[in-house]
Amino acid sequence: MRKRFEFTPDYAVIPGETLQDTIESLDMTQAEFALRMGMTEQSLVRIIKGEQKITHETAQKLELVTGVSNEFWINLEAQYQKQVQLIEARKREKEYDEWLKQVPLNVLVERGYVARHKDVVLQTRVVLSFFQTSSIETFDKDACRLMASARDSAAYNTTPQMAATYVAMGVKDAGCCKIQPYNKKAFSEALKQAKAMIIDPPQDFGTKLQEIFAKAGVALVYVPLFKGAHFNGVSKWLSPSKALMILSARGKAEDIFWFSLFHEAAHILLHSKKRLYISCNKGDNPEELEADQFAADYLIPATYDQRIMLCNSDQEVCALAKELGLSPGIVAGRYHHLSKKWSRYRHLINKVDWD
Repeated sequence: MRKRFEFTPDYAVIPGETLQDTIESLDMTQAEFALRMGMTEQSLVRIIKGEQKITHETAQKLELVTGVSNEFWINLEAQYQKQVQLIEARKREKEYDEWLKQVPLNVLVERGYVARHKDVVLQTRVVLSFFQTSSIETFDKDACRLMASARDSAAYNTTPQMAATYVAMGVKDAGCCKIQPYNKKAFSEALKQAKAMIIDPPQDFGTKLQEIFAKAGVALVYVPLFKGAHFNGVSKWLSPSKALMILSARGKAEDIFWFSLFHEAAHILLHSKKRLYISCNKGDNPEELEADQFAADYLIPATYDQRIMLCNSDQEVCALAKELGLSPGIVAGRYHHLSKKWSRYRHLINKVDWD
């Protein structure tokens, strides 16, 4: 099988060369051609030399005079300008190579978000396109602004580049979701339905959750974590009528998964539409603490804490879980939180192991 190599020329063909050939094929002088074009000969010469761009107006006139479509001339100019930009970009290859090392390129490729390129400049352009940004400088500024927006979310155990990548993955996945306009009442009802699913086997509720949240105006996506990204969940508003929640499901203990889900839901229900919330295990920001309390109370009211602490057997944990309409793993998780005895009842906690 033949290997395919990317063609990356280090030169750009000026559209004016093609124009000069066309003028000669028409047996016209530059002066006569300029007259027919309704422009000065000096302007024509600048176009031929590549010092002046072929505009849409000029392309329309070229079509009438040469018989070659205006689309041809416009595309010729566009390809030339693109190649000029690539040539300029190659002067920054070393800088681009260093920047690519700051983002999880291998993860983006493995998960199908971007294609792999041997050429550093082309690879950089593909990654920038994924982030929907025009330059590495713009990306770095946006990433820092993103982290500043989440400054009170205890997200500083990761870099801005890693955080921006994780959020961008979630936004990209959310673009594939059909979401109804946000309705607070409908979302509150969706959370009740979600809580009723806790007793189901972990593999059964992933898609169901996405469906009921989508009807309430919230895109729920599952983005596995990667090295350098350490989050329990992310929430943000994509527009005034569409919210986003990102959770990592694979290998997550069910008590942590459900707590994270209701924690992020609290941000959607209660907090600013202008903020990004990146939730970790630490932090004393009032909004994060309020979201923690919402999630804890939504799962198990604090009035049950004393009874949970008094549980002395698997049977008692399971009986209390049945009374609460929850899986035993949720009660075991609350027991761990209250007692700090992390090994006891751990075997009762299921793993959420789907994407």
